[in-house]
Amino acid sequence: MNTPDDRKPGCEDPPIHRTGWRGIDALRLEAEWQAQEHALEQERRGQPLDPADSRLAEYRLIARALRTPAMEPVPYDLAAQIVRHVEGMPAAGELFERWLLRVLTAIFAIAVIAVVAAYGAQWMPAFASLWPSLSPQSADWAGLLVGCLAVSLAWQGVVRLMRADVEMPAGLA
Repeated sequence: MNTPDDRKPGCEDPPIHRTGWRGIDALRLEAEWQAQEHALEQERRGQPLDPADSRLAEYRLIARALRTPAMEPVPYDLAAQIVRHVEGMPAAGELFERWLLRVLTAIFAIAVIAVVAAYGAQWMPAFASLWPSLSPQSADWAGLLVGCLAVSLAWQGVVRLMRADVEMPAGLA
């Protein structure tokens, strides 16, 4: 609401007694200020609302809203709470998509095994001729390569498990 200090004319404000648009503007502002003060006084006294004056009703509504305290303060860590909630629970569509992907992968793997079992005897000689003949020394290096890959994958799995234990909230474990 306006205060008496808001009404003090400054050096750039037009004088009220002057005619023209500046004088009319000053009169309009004075009338608005008086209506706001009247609405504030009526609201303080608890007088009944006058249905004929809608402008006064709007000002009383504003005065009432400013007088009543806020409903509930916003928690300090609201953003962190929302992030934890969103990350903690995947949507139903995401869960369905994950399970559908797993089922389709299993069906595909079973189909590949069935095809290899049925037609593998005919294909194996063709693929065997594509493999180069390996010397015993190259077999040692191939074993070392496979061992390094196995250790690397195992270490990545351990790191994932350690991160999952740290990031998972206690209520979801």
